[in-house]
Amino acid sequence: MKTLLALCFSAVALSAANPASNMKLVFSDEFDGDKLDATKWVTVGEPTAITPFKAAKINGIRISLIKKEDMIQTNGISTRGKFEQARGYFEASIRMNGYKGHGASLILRAKDDKVTPNINLYWESSGGDYLTPWGRYLDDKGQHELRSESSGNKLLKAGESSKKFNTYGFLWTEKGFTWFLNGKPVHKVDRPVVDAPMTLGINHRCGEWERPNLVVKNLPDDVEVDWVKIWK
Repeated sequence: MKTLLALCFSAVALSAANPASNMKLVFSDEFDGDKLDATKWVTVGEPTAITPFKAAKINGIRISLIKKEDMIQTNGISTRGKFEQARGYFEASIRMNGYKGHGASLILRAKDDKVTPNINLYWESSGGDYLTPWGRYLDDKGQHELRSESSGNKLLKAGESSKKFNTYGFLWTEKGFTWFLNGKPVHKVDRPVVDAPMTLGINHRCGEWERPNLVVKNLPDDVEVDWVKIWK
């Protein structure tokens, strides 16, 4: 008997054509100001963890962990309440964390996760060059995690996820969802069909399950975002 995972989530050999071809750019942020653009973003967690930076001809924002006693936290930015969209191509240029014990995520999230069916999509870094493209689907039968055979693998060369910026994207069509890494498709969800608009977010977190592996002296090990672009 085939499982929902087998039906919905598979590694695929796809065309490397530009996923945004024949689409119109409808949202973008180069983060070149001296503060976060409040017309486009809301902060998640501690606002002081979000700071602009300029380095090596790159303007962007830095998402940090705030040092405190327990270190459990999630900080980031989200378009929730500012921008949402059904279908299109969602992409961000991100330098992920390098060490384990904390993580970073690019998230395409249901605007209202109480309305079913809905799905949340993740590009997730757990440090040490481990990247996971996956999804969480909720329908009237419950919650289903949609992972692929490559989940948690090292999809880039050693050090590339934390020492340089890479582009992480989600293509959402009426047929399903595809994860892109540096413009190349790596995984696909053919089902389920979801029609409600979603929002985009970028987080840097230390969860309870990660805290035992966090070495505080390795901080700062910040997550940096160069730009975000969305096409329709």
